[in-house]
Amino acid sequence: MMDSYANSRRFDALPPQWLAVALCLALSAGCAQRKVVRQPAMPSVRPAPTAAPAPSPRPKAAAPPARPAPGAWAGAKKQPAPTPAVAALMSEADKAQGSGQLDNAATTLERAIRMQPRNPELWYRLATVRMAQQQPRLALDLARKSKVLARGNPDLVQKCQALIEEAGQLAGGVEK
Repeated sequence: MMDSYANSRRFDALPPQWLAVALCLALSAGCAQRKVVRQPAMPSVRPAPTAAPAPSPRPKAAAPPARPAPGAWAGAKKQPAPTPAVAALMSEADKAQGSGQLDNAATTLERAIRMQPRNPELWYRLATVRMAQQQPRLALDLARKSKVLARGNPDLVQKCQALIEEAGQLAGGVEK
């Protein structure tokens, strides 16, 4: 008698499809997201104004915006300083390029760019590596990117422009 009771309570008595359904429901219940309901904020109570506000004086015509001094860059942004990790990668890339391992230098600079994509110096260095690898079209694109990011750094803009012209000549067209 005891044996029949134990057999009726076992999972073997259920068809395998029911076990699969129960398992799926248990797993999906654990993954379900709960919707968070937030109470609306209580409106702030403002005191009623006691007197009518005085009319404000008419604003004077705005003065024209000041022009930047000659030689200053209008869209100048502060160039990002390399983080210690990026500085180490730049040093590693310089060593690799100096020893002729151009693929390693390019890979290292690409890694640094992933860490600091707005650093124009990284883009310029990668462009010089691509020129050394005889890839002037890629170097041209990289130098252009560097030049756009280098606003506010006239020395780097000038170096980028020289590289753009050189890469443009090697790529088959004169670039400015």
